[in-house]
Amino acid sequence: MLVELGQRLTDRLLVREAKRDAGGENGAALVGVIVVMLVGVIASVVIAGSVIFASQANVANQDVTQAFVSAESGRDVMLAAVMANPCAKSISDSTASPQYEDVTAQFGPDVDHLTDACLSTAAAAVIRITATGKGADGSKTTIVSDYQRAVTYEKQPGGTLAYFAGQFKLTQSTYAGDLVIRTGNYNCNSTTSIDGDLWAPKGSIELSADCHITGSVYALGTVKTSGSKAKVDKNIVAEGEIRLESTNGAVGGNVMSGMKVTVKDMTVAGNVQSPTAPDIKSPGLVAGTVTTAPLPSNAFVPTLEAVYDMTTWVDFPSTRSAWGTDVDWRTPPSCTANVTSTAAAALAAGTARVGIDYTACTTGVTITLSASPTITKDVLFLIPPGVKMSLDIKGLSTDSADRQLFFIHADNVANRTVTCPTSVGSGGDSMTQLASGAAKVMLYTPCGITKAPKKEGFRGQYYSGDSGSTKLEQPDFDCQPMTWTPRIDLGCKLAEAPDGSGEIVTKLLPPTMLTQTE
Repeated sequence: MLVELGQRLTDRLLVREAKRDAGGENGAALVGVIVVMLVGVIASVVIAGSVIFASQANVANQDVTQAFVSAESGRDVMLAAVMANPCAKSISDSTASPQYEDVTAQFGPDVDHLTDACLSTAAAAVIRITATGKGADGSKTTIVSDYQRAVTYEKQPGGTLAYFAGQFKLTQSTYAGDLVIRTGNYNCNSTTSIDGDLWAPKGSIELSADCHITGSVYALGTVKTSGSKAKVDKNIVAEGEIRLESTNGAVGGNVMSGMKVTVKDMTVAGNVQSPTAPDIKSPGLVAGTVTTAPLPSNAFVPTLEAVYDMTTWVDFPSTRSAWGTDVDWRTPPSCTANVTSTAAAALAAGTARVGIDYTACTTGVTITLSASPTITKDVLFLIPPGVKMSLDIKGLSTDSADRQLFFIHADNVANRTVTCPTSVGSGGDSMTQLASGAAKVMLYTPCGITKAPKKEGFRGQYYSGDSGSTKLEQPDFDCQPMTWTPRIDLGCKLAEAPDGSGEIVTKLLPPTMLTQTE
């Protein structure tokens, strides 16, 4: 508008002076001076307006920032109140700086069930805090923060060595370590060897063909053997009926059922027991005693309920604070670069382990490790949930054999179930074969992997969600105990606690923020 007004005045002056002094220079000079003056005035007004606008914007931004900081202050006070009193659900409004109001807390086992009256003091839980902060001008900001309070087991008998959300099938393969089919039934119908115990805490088990379990079999439902050569080296225990009908099959220990045991064409080296009289088709099939009695109270050590609880999917977040205070956090040169040097570099003072943080990556992450330099500390690689993860670690040197590498493809949704983002997709992660004898590896991936590495090079832990098909993409690997305090303590045996008692003692971890929204 000011420019337009100046232009009009200039035009009028030009016309007036042109009439007064046609062909003269005095009028033109006067007009020039006036034009320069007008331009200067206009520029001054525009600059002054810009300064005023910027000042007003800064004041507004300052108020918004103050409101946000105040909301976070209310959040922190609420969290402290919950830690002091697990039933605290609100705090008083603050009228002094920082000002906050309407601060509340909700509790539950996961983000979808925040209806508990108090925060659990024994089980994993989620805390949701809603807080409103106020700025000096009265502006308000409301934040919603979700915290995860995880639980670990001080005497964890093996821990969650693997997670299986659906059906599971091994074909012409060997699995080393206890196997937990957490939900559903399991049918071992091929030439398969499970070098450990087999658990079905919510389902039934059927063994046929040349299926060999070197440990014991435990099931909530029924256990049935059929075909030929099915073999269990130790005990079979089930709350449901047990039918042993495998030709040339054998049980190396005892057989105990909460309903009835039938033995046909299969030898039992130990005792047979069930509340309904066992049906033994031939006396020579059972070497021990045959007893009509209820299932002993200590038949399952640990209990089926404990095994089921211990193998609940654990949501591992992508926040650094969840992984300990002695971690030297580093960022990779890029999302696809070789990070051997990054992982092998000297530790910062006061740290004992290395963390490599990929959470800034918005596209696919490729983690490449080579033989040199030698990795001499345990390393955790933290990958955000929305991108694909590819591990190219086949070149890793055996000089790092005593090291642990944790590849955590984070699951930030605290719902105790597998959350695989569509941007990754089922089986969206991948892993190459390691050099034989290289470092122990834990692969944590909600989405699973497309191509299973060879057994010779994979020892450690595999913690994965459902592949989206009727079975999981299950790699062959040698199960090895792995620990990263305070979050991970995984072994390979579930049948007894370290002291042999079967006792499971839980330990609650401090709350860790998962998400925060405004």
